[in-house]
Amino acid sequence: MRLLWWTLAVVSVSLFSILLSENRTLDPLQNLSLTIAAPMENGLRDVADPISDFFRGIFNRGDLVRENERLREELERLQTETAATEDAQRRLQELEEALGVKENRPDDVFVVADVIAQDPSGFKRALAIDRGSKDGLDEGMVVLSKSGSLVGVVSLVFEEFAWLRLISDPNNAVNIAVLTGGEEGSEARGVAVGDLRSRLSLEMLPTEAQIQEGDLVITSGLGGNYPRTLLLGSVTSVEEKPQALAKRATMEPAADLSSLDTVLIITNFRPARLEGP
Repeated sequence: MRLLWWTLAVVSVSLFSILLSENRTLDPLQNLSLTIAAPMENGLRDVADPISDFFRGIFNRGDLVRENERLREELERLQTETAATEDAQRRLQELEEALGVKENRPDDVFVVADVIAQDPSGFKRALAIDRGSKDGLDEGMVVLSKSGSLVGVVSLVFEEFAWLRLISDPNNAVNIAVLTGGEEGSEARGVAVGDLRSRLSLEMLPTEAQIQEGDLVITSGLGGNYPRTLLLGSVTSVEEKPQALAKRATMEPAADLSSLDTVLIITNFRPARLEGP
């Protein structure tokens, strides 16, 4: 019985509410509730908008970071491809120059090597190359630049690599001839000695030799440690001392010894120091 009365009460309230709604009797209450709630809603929206913008910025910033990362990777890829292309072109040019040297010296046998390190001590001028005893190298073998000028000798050999001593090293001395500007075929013989600088000192030159700036310096072949007529460089200055027993000069190497990247080792020439007594 109680359940019946409860059901009738709920139905009656529902019908009464529908009737009031149809007659717009509740509009003032609805308007009042909206009037009261609107400022609160606007305030909540004003508070929520910056928070929404903040999170939206985080997401957008994440997209920006990813895009920047993608662009950096693309840039690195393009730089790598460009470097590889330039290295291949450089290598081709070096091999072409080496081929030119071989054509100019058809009787010589060469091993082409890349420079992989240099001595960091500052007390000597030495370079490491990526060829060794397995490639037929031996200590004392003559080393040329990719253009064919003398740059040094093989000083220490391992199976996979070797060390070169440059002509600018203080422990290196080369018997040379200066092609003077006098009568045709004249030359002044002496010794080129390294001094840790880019230039070499020309010692023991005849006092009467008419040596001038720009004269070419070549190997004389004396001593048997270097083939004849290998170019070393050119005279840059001459020291004139009337009372001196010999004339001195300075020489600029033909090759840039500070930036060697490819060298040629003459393997068929046996220096006298390798022949033994």
